Amino acid sequence: MCTSIAIQADNQDLFWGRTMDFPFDPFKPSADSKIIAYPQNYELQGLQQNWTTKYAFAGVSVNDSLFFNDGINSAGIVGDAQFLEEATWSDKKSLQQRQLQPIIGEEVVAYVLSNFGSLAEIKTAFQHLGQIYVPYPDWEQADTGVTTPIPMHYTFFDTQGRSLILEPVRNGAFKIYDGIGVMTNSPEYPWHLDNLRNYVQLTNHNLGYNQLTPQLKIKQIESGSGLLGLPGDYTAPSRFVRATFLSKFLQPFKRDQGISQLFNVFKAVAVPKGIEHETAQSAEFDYTGYWSGYDVSQRTLFVQPEDCPTLTKFTLKADLTEKTTKNISHQLLAH
Repeated sequence: MCTSIAIQADNQDLFWGRTMDFPFDPFKPSADSKIIAYPQNYELQGLQQNWTTKYAFAGVSVNDSLFFNDGINSAGIVGDAQFLEEATWSDKKSLQQRQLQPIIGEEVVAYVLSNFGSLAEIKTAFQHLGQIYVPYPDWEQADTGVTTPIPMHYTFFDTQGRSLILEPVRNGAFKIYDGIGVMTNSPEYPWHLDNLRNYVQLTNHNLGYNQLTPQLKIKQIESGSGLLGLPGDYTAPSRFVRATFLSKFLQPFKRDQGISQLFNVFKAVAVPKGIEHETAQSAEFDYTGYWSGYDVSQRTLFVQPEDCPTLTKFTLKADLTEKTTKNISHQLLAH
């Protein structure tokens, strides 16, 4: 479970963020999530292949591995990986027969951010790639209770606010869609778009009243009647609907308000601890382990862990020359 949302300031600068929702603490020692940045022309050692970065990139990594939950590169491409039940994989032989190069799902975010400077390049490349079924040791060692390979889909944006959705649902091969600025989890992306048709009545202004008959005038209660029917639960379809309408209804804002406005939208989809137990008897539950927000034009990310409102800030510098690591703060800072 996760949600990602993009919004744009009145000068069109893009602000993008995501919640990381899973039934474990992403910062426990065995998972050790932190901000990691790699420079351009740096050799990365993947699980089954090595490659040299064409672009510097930074994001939130698990266990100092190439499994990046989310990140941004020096060209302004930003994106993430999220859970998708319908995801598929294939074996090497099947991929070769279809002339597809194998890629490991857990390394997709790092691969994209280190290799591509435009959505067009990503789209072209992923027409010739397919997910291979391989367990990912760095995640297995994180003791998350979630086995690998993890079923996921992937979303990427450019600085103009355009986006691509990559869903590996064709026996490992990818279906590729243009995005609308919002993503959650299952079902597949086209289903979410169709589901929005059930909410065409939603608006960002009060309805006032309904003159049902000449004798019966039904007045709204206080304010907010334009969003009557907006789903309030935490299923992926409901979060998709909620994120879509709230992000599109935002009041225009200046770029210096971007991160705060982005954070405010995410308040409606962040999952508190304890409200999504796996079963009635289970002690396990999904919750938002962290929120990350990206000021894309400034190549800057902010990360807030579940246990602390403090934001950890990191800016990807154009002159980065070495791998850089930054721990995410869990210390409450107040003035």
